[in-house]
Amino acid sequence: MGLRIELRRSSALWAGLLVVVSGTAMLLLLTTTAAKWQDNSTSAVLELRKPLAYVWALVVGLAVLQGMRDGRARVNELFATTSRPGWVRLGTLASAVAGVVAAATLLLCVGVIVRVAAGGGFVSAGFVPLMLTVVLALAGSVVLGLAVGRLLPHPLAVPVALVATFTLAMTAAQAQDVRSSDGVIPRLALLVPVLNPPSSDLVTTSTSVDLGQIVWFTGLGVTALLLLVSRSWRGRLVALVPAGLALALAVSILPARLSDVLVTDSIAGQLVCDGEVCVSRVHEAGLPAAAAVGRDVLKKLSVLPHPPTAVREDTSAMAHFEVPRRSGDVVYLNSQLHPSVLTMSPEQMRLEMFAGAGVPPCAEPNSSDSRESAVRYLTAAYFTGELTALPSDPYVWGSSSMRSAVEEDWRAFRSQSPSEQLGRVAKVREMLLTCQDPARIHDVLVAR
Repeated sequence: MGLRIELRRSSALWAGLLVVVSGTAMLLLLTTTAAKWQDNSTSAVLELRKPLAYVWALVVGLAVLQGMRDGRARVNELFATTSRPGWVRLGTLASAVAGVVAAATLLLCVGVIVRVAAGGGFVSAGFVPLMLTVVLALAGSVVLGLAVGRLLPHPLAVPVALVATFTLAMTAAQAQDVRSSDGVIPRLALLVPVLNPPSSDLVTTSTSVDLGQIVWFTGLGVTALLLLVSRSWRGRLVALVPAGLALALAVSILPARLSDVLVTDSIAGQLVCDGEVCVSRVHEAGLPAAAAVGRDVLKKLSVLPHPPTAVREDTSAMAHFEVPRRSGDVVYLNSQLHPSVLTMSPEQMRLEMFAGAGVPPCAEPNSSDSRESAVRYLTAAYFTGELTALPSDPYVWGSSSMRSAVEEDWRAFRSQSPSEQLGRVAKVREMLLTCQDPARIHDVLVAR
């Protein structure tokens, strides 16, 4: 009965509506129709961590406003004289608001998962710990907001809470923005529900991150509830103990290096194979085409010394930050840097596999080198017999000056004898495998 009354007279339902509406709106505003999260349920729930900076601040601000209800109405002394224990009434309020927010967050997570399933994406149980973390984070934060509003019923409490929460979220997000697998993320920056995930359907957070955040948000929620119902300063000091213990435990669990924070989704990233060609489970629909092209590519690459013997999709979680993965035995397909590589036409996919003689460039992601681009064009043309545009590097072909330079290099390369051409391609492949003197690779290929 009391819970039903609180659902009607409190801001619980408004808080739940705020979570669903603002979360959906921000997700749509911050992502595009081509966003990779739509292909994997785990990535979809992880993507929700991006708009949480806004949703989190709004929900906490509304909870602080709700917590000020008794103070604004000046009924604290009146309720203190009733026979009903204060902790029962306040606990009922916390249950109503936090319960609705938790249900709304759960609904938001289920909504994006349904979106993935409806679009033919990959659905697995990998989203469960991510969803649990988000639900605990918002529910615990709401109870903390109620406690702050009850303890500090000042007109400035709500705007200060809004600004402080949003600033904390933005500061943590900036601290998480490192560009190397060895980059260190302050552990305290992982104690917020906000995360800027990479644009990939193969990456998730590690078990250590999930466990550390679950411990922290659970302890925070317990402390918030105790602060809300406590009536003395001694009780409020004791209420801080669960959060303190949870903080110490969480910090000891959370990793610091980026490579330990983001890991390959063990379910979606599992390889499925057709002979010597393998792709991830989330991209299994592209396996038949990749297998047909891959076998043909491996056959033509067999003229090289120590040729590759397999084609694999690169499922490494660090593909966004590091020089692309390379191996003398494997031709890697990087669907994270070039999402369309497994949905290209057979001719385009073949060009991508031949580029670099089956070896990716030495340049870091989101950087370019015109000479290295020329090498990729020329090596692909060597195996196909025709110089044509590479789908992953259309800028070279679209620039008249760069295209003319590549065509001139192609004529110089073709003027050499067949054995000389093969030897230079083999040498370039060897240099690309070790990224040995990248500046000379172009000169070796065109004999300059």
